[in-house]
Amino acid sequence: MSADYRVQRLSLPASLEAPGAAAFLEFCGLADEVQRQIWGHEDRCSPAAYRLRAWRDSAYESTAFFYVRDGGRMVGRAWCRVPLQEDLGRAQVRAEVLEGHTGRGIGRLLLAAAVEEARRRGRTVLDTYTEHPLARPLTLPTLPAAAAAPDGVVPDAVVPSTGTGTVPGGDRSVRFAQAAGFALSQVTRFSELVLDEHEASWPALEAAAADKAGPDYEVLLWECVPPEHRAAMAELFGRMSIDAPQGEDAYEPERWDADRVAALDRMLFEAGTVPLYAVARHRGTGELAAYTALWVREGKEDVGDQDDTLVRLGHRGRSLGMLIKLANLRAYRARFPRAAKVVTFNAAENEHMLAINTALGFRPAGADGEWYRRLA
Repeated sequence: MSADYRVQRLSLPASLEAPGAAAFLEFCGLADEVQRQIWGHEDRCSPAAYRLRAWRDSAYESTAFFYVRDGGRMVGRAWCRVPLQEDLGRAQVRAEVLEGHTGRGIGRLLLAAAVEEARRRGRTVLDTYTEHPLARPLTLPTLPAAAAAPDGVVPDAVVPSTGTGTVPGGDRSVRFAQAAGFALSQVTRFSELVLDEHEASWPALEAAAADKAGPDYEVLLWECVPPEHRAAMAELFGRMSIDAPQGEDAYEPERWDADRVAALDRMLFEAGTVPLYAVARHRGTGELAAYTALWVREGKEDVGDQDDTLVRLGHRGRSLGMLIKLANLRAYRARFPRAAKVVTFNAAENEHMLAINTALGFRPAGADGEWYRRLA
């Protein structure tokens, strides 16, 4: 019973060697074990050094962490993360429990602590997510209403507000989210690209993209955003926050400026992470027309995390997305000899970006369900 367990709040240590670091490292180990149990690999795990820096409060967000022990072992964790510049009524909450310790009320206890923290911070909309490997029953197309389920499609699939993609209603995480009052807003596809299997196709794709872009654009490659380009990149980052497809739980536009861009790159540097940027610049005007970013974490250089990709309105239809993605993949290969795989997320309804990724060789590996709940 949940009454037998006590929720404790995690304090972040000054360093991985500082007094009190043991609980943080155990917390990170628990996070990795949950990921291995869900996915069967460590592609979505993060080094402890990265987490220690990325999880610290900043001018842009603040996070509270909680855990529960069973017999002295940390078996469940939760967090409540709140933005501080926009979406001031919103919080992301999440509760995770190790297999073998579920069904005892630990998840409900942890989620209640995260929700209470959100209420304390004055938040009225909660976000959470569920994870679904492709090996489990999962479909990315949407089932028509009242249609018979085709082979391989789960009859109790849950459809988001976007009408695109599904998550399996029989999954414990889905039942948990629904029981906690969350509704499914959107499904995002989780994809992976094994570089060795597809690198041979890049030259032909590059030639076609370069031909379509023509001589009007040049590609710039950066590790961190140069100071003279921070203001222009801030405009693109802000645009990304509203251009990306969203479900009925829509987010407010993010407010970016040059200082916020610098703060992001500084945080990544301090977290042992190299952000690789490929940017298309219009030669005639000097305007930054498109960008893509790929994060590479120290200790996990073999798996790159594909972050945002945006092509500015007015420059679309020229294969700039393909051009800069290929340039960044080559930069990743050249910079990191261990580079082996890239993983990424895309909204299930984002057909254009999914088509680019498919052409590059990305294949579906699973999906995340994006859920929301409005507090009374």
